[in-house]
Amino acid sequence: MIWKGTPYYAHMDYNNEKDPADGLPDEDVTTIEEIPVYSINKPKPESLVVLKILDIVKEGNRPKMMKKGRLIQELEEAGIIDKNASIGAKHSKLKGLLNSISIAGSDNPLVEVEYKGKQSNVTLTTQGESTLKIFGD
Repeated sequence: MIWKGTPYYAHMDYNNEKDPADGLPDEDVTTIEEIPVYSINKPKPESLVVLKILDIVKEGNRPKMMKKGRLIQELEEAGIIDKNASIGAKHSKLKGLLNSISIAGSDNPLVEVEYKGKQSNVTLTTQGESTLKIFGD
């Protein structure tokens, strides 16, 4: 795939006869199927910071979850969100960060946002953990 080739899978039909040239079982290719190619896009650096922050939250075997307010504080400390911005601006910035990596922005969400009235929780998904392992520092 690095050289833009077409990946394929050849279905083989084996029989009990031996090939006289090499003595191996005789086989026939019955069908050839192209295999779909999927791209892996690296998340933005700010998105990786969000994933790293969520990854450090551990509560036993429960999913790695954080309230939005605490996530905003962590992002302020990381320099992603301006500490001097208004509350509305901070929430707006967080919403922009989460939209690109959540269910709303992707077929394979890296985070899930659970809305509970005024409080919302952000949870790292299995796909998010895998992405962090691949692209994290």
